[in-house]
Amino acid sequence: MTPLLDRYRGPIESGLREALRGETALVRILRYHVGLSDEGPGTSALGKLLRPSLVLFIAEELGGRIEDALPAAIGLELVHGFSLLHDDVQDRDEVRRGRPAAWVRWGEAEAINAGDLMHAIALRTALRAGGDVVETLAAAVCDMIEGQSLDLAFEGRFVTEAEYVGMVDRKTGALFRCAFQLGGRCAGVPDPVLATLGEVGLAVGRGFQMQDDFLGIWGNGDEFGKPIGSDVRRRKKTYPVVIGYAASSGEERDRLERIYASENVDAEDVDWIVALFERLGVRECVAEGVGAHSDRARRAIDRLPLSDDGTRELLSLIEGLTRRKK
Repeated sequence: MTPLLDRYRGPIESGLREALRGETALVRILRYHVGLSDEGPGTSALGKLLRPSLVLFIAEELGGRIEDALPAAIGLELVHGFSLLHDDVQDRDEVRRGRPAAWVRWGEAEAINAGDLMHAIALRTALRAGGDVVETLAAAVCDMIEGQSLDLAFEGRFVTEAEYVGMVDRKTGALFRCAFQLGGRCAGVPDPVLATLGEVGLAVGRGFQMQDDFLGIWGNGDEFGKPIGSDVRRRKKTYPVVIGYAASSGEERDRLERIYASENVDAEDVDWIVALFERLGVRECVAEGVGAHSDRARRAIDRLPLSDDGTRELLSLIEGLTRRKK
């Protein structure tokens, strides 16, 4: 964990506990889902708290106060949490942060209800930071949901790189853009600075997702929970698949289409796809894409009125997010 993320963990955890008070069945599910309950590994299941930490960091760097920005940060983390509740149901993911997903423990219907409640609590919490904050957060939610819909639609066909990037800018990029811009709003920065913050978030979101997709093919399962070929087994149309399909020959495409249309992907298919991507130079292409978006983020950060130490910390964090080792 970087110092930037560690610095804000205490206030964020306290803010989550305050937002998720109560003893109803759904609120207990929410506390379990975000990692606040003691059912299983307690606070270790909170995750990195990346997005709310970015809100507080940017707000503080640009002249705001942590206490004023905390409702916006908590609102954003709760939005992220509600999206994961619903995503787990839609993607049939049975494990979340090392524990059974909420829908596995309580059923699909209750997991969906819990996600709906978390969304409402998120907006109610963010409202304490002002109407502009809620408007920014709600716009990001709309984009995120559209992105999830596109991602599900892509499961039925192969897509172009432009289509993939458009989906990522919504599903993943929306909340990253929101994190940077919420910090700016809470600090009261002018519109040109907000626009630059949005550029940073967009680039970070693309680089983060492309690197995550990289790990879904060539990841280290012990470190990242993504064994080699894991996204192939799930037939996800990730960035390496987009690049690999575009670069493949007719016969190779035919086999890719047959594999991704099948109900089950066996070990032989996974090995063939990974070998094909290696031969086509997909690994290098993905790394180049990640690097290009990381560079865009750095250039935009140079235009922000951050302190020298703040700039170094932010660049170090982005390097860690987009250069996670295979």
